[in-house]
Amino acid sequence: MIKGIGRRGVAAAAAAAAVPAAARAQPAPTAKIVYHLNQPGGEEFAYYRQMLTNVQNHLTVLPAGRFDLRIVMHGPGINLLRFGARNDPQIAATVDELKLAGVRFEICRITLTRGNIPLSQLYEAGEEDVVPSGVGRLGELQGQGFAYIKI
Repeated sequence: MIKGIGRRGVAAAAAAAAVPAAARAQPAPTAKIVYHLNQPGGEEFAYYRQMLTNVQNHLTVLPAGRFDLRIVMHGPGINLLRFGARNDPQIAATVDELKLAGVRFEICRITLTRGNIPLSQLYEAGEEDVVPSGVGRLGELQGQGFAYIKI
């Protein structure tokens, strides 16, 4: 025993020394990010291309497998999948790549209903991708600690 510390002091020192090692053994916290997409794509889908590039760049700095990244689309934002990805092979390939990396594309049901847009018009979209409300989903995700990004 170390002189002047006593048994309790030795136990406390050992416990304190173990905490940093245990903390290092834990995986990094999951990064939670939501991108808000509600704009039209612009000429030659330039806005969609830039937004997708930003998401790709963002993925390069996130810990592999330790993120939850969503793109919530409503209003004209759903045209990324309705027109952009369906008419431009490069955009389609980028959407595919992002999905394979774990990015989730979430589509507003209100936008689909009000625009009378069948889900089949959206590139590689299924019922599991539809949320009741895009704006509502954004609020819900922010309440869950997601960082909000609007480009």
